[in-house]
Amino acid sequence: SFEMNQVIFAIIICRMVKLSLQHGLHSISADAFSLYGALLTCPTLSDFDEAYKMGRLALMAIDRLNAFRMKPNVFLSFYGAIAHCKEPVQASIPKLLEGYEVAFALGDMERVTGILQLYAAVAVWGCGDKLTKAEEIIRIHFRRMLQHKQDISCKNILPHLNQVAKLTGSKENVYVTFFNTTEDNFFEEEMNRRGAHTRKLILHTCRMYLAVMCGDMESAAREYERNGAKYQGGIRFFGTTTRVFLAGIVGFYLARKRRLDEKKWAQVGEISMDTIKSWTQDSSWNYAHKLLLLEAECLFLKGEEHEHIAAAKYNESIALAKKHKFKNEEGLASQKAAMFHLEYNRKEEALSHLKHAKACYECWGATGLARQIKIAIESLSSQSFPKI
Repeated sequence: SFEMNQVIFAIIICRMVKLSLQHGLHSISADAFSLYGALLTCPTLSDFDEAYKMGRLALMAIDRLNAFRMKPNVFLSFYGAIAHCKEPVQASIPKLLEGYEVAFALGDMERVTGILQLYAAVAVWGCGDKLTKAEEIIRIHFRRMLQHKQDISCKNILPHLNQVAKLTGSKENVYVTFFNTTEDNFFEEEMNRRGAHTRKLILHTCRMYLAVMCGDMESAAREYERNGAKYQGGIRFFGTTTRVFLAGIVGFYLARKRRLDEKKWAQVGEISMDTIKSWTQDSSWNYAHKLLLLEAECLFLKGEEHEHIAAAKYNESIALAKKHKFKNEEGLASQKAAMFHLEYNRKEEALSHLKHAKACYECWGATGLARQIKIAIESLSSQSFPKI
């Protein structure tokens, strides 16, 4: 019902919780509590304190009720939609892998797919693992699913695997390797398919994330425009937070570049910034550096009178991303700071930030991105102003 009608899905969950309270607990009550907690993360409710309490109650219920079989369900809801509202997102990695192994042992391929998708999102977008390690883990479990003839499930994982391959600079075309097709053909086929809402969001987010990290903001904007209306709704899985952040980055950039549409794109950026600001109150670890970067981009848009405050915000974002172990977003913030300084013809400051971005991407394992930044550094050093 989650894919087909989320209103009915919510009604079912509420009835499950009500029945548990009226007639006593059952092993499936743990699943009901975690799903109810996930529902509380929706934009219309945004009750993260109660969501976290319900999630913790579900984890306790697994032990108290000896509900081992419910562990994949509960872990999917708690570590996918609830934990990052309060806890460092990187801490979810071992729990997601634990839930995956339990689901596989039980033969629950639906949960296997869901948890592996979440692992890929947290490991890459949340910098939960180095990219080389994340790629190895995703690839191992991807092949395992192929061996069990789970082709449809594998199609939900393939965009993540493709994204990692491109970030690491691999020349392998994973779409050809595993499904004998091209990325464009795969994309068009899935976009024209009825239903498959989750897979479409994964495809859009992976393409948008890769475009933003590579500095191809026009491609990122096209992905947002194709599916932007769906980017901020529903249960707050970690992918939702990533889409909101990316929308903010794209919005402020295009507001600077497309002056005829400045109001439209500035509003996209401001909505994202306000949303992340509200999330930062509950989890500064995961969101404070993102908020600082969006605030810097917003001030960059507003012009010279905000120049010094914007520069300080970029530096704060870089420092906080480093402190909270988000190497990917430390590199992105450095990249954006370089663009800011180039706008004001401060070549040395721009070079310094680009070199820092390159070091971050190398540490993260994104050697493909690091090579791209190296080219930008060489071009800038020779007085050519590259697109970064």
